[in-house]
Amino acid sequence: MGGRRRRTVIPRAVLLGLLGAVLLAAGCFSPISALPGGGHATLLGGSSIPARMILVGAAASVVLVLLARRRALLITGSFSGLMVLSEFLTRQDALLPFPLEGSPARALLSSFSTEWGWGLLVLGTLLLLVAGALPGRPRRAPPSGTPRRRR
Repeated sequence: MGGRRRRTVIPRAVLLGLLGAVLLAAGCFSPISALPGGGHATLLGGSSIPARMILVGAAASVVLVLLARRRALLITGSFSGLMVLSEFLTRQDALLPFPLEGSPARALLSSFSTEWGWGLLVLGTLLLLVAGALPGRPRRAPPSGTPRRRR
């Protein structure tokens, strides 16, 4: 009745890892560029392999966090960061392929703008890297009278 409930403390690295993975996944479905005429393009709207790999990296990160393999988030975070960078550079190169100044095609292509989905992707990647870099809990030494187990 008046007993105290014990609070469960979730490690900061776990929260950051899960939040980073959720932001990465949300960034895949968020608008990444505004199209002329009022539409939006998402990362998964085309047939881009790096975009699908970002989503796979986000799912793998959730699994790694739940299995308490936080150091491996450095790998998935780096991989996702490279995929985000690759996709961004690919899309930037595709938007402005015409060198002619004043051409109508260049004017149309330059009207594309980046959207907030890129921010989610970058923030998710950074959170995964931070979660993987945070130190874990120090292991407790067994009491001096107990035998140690071999692994």
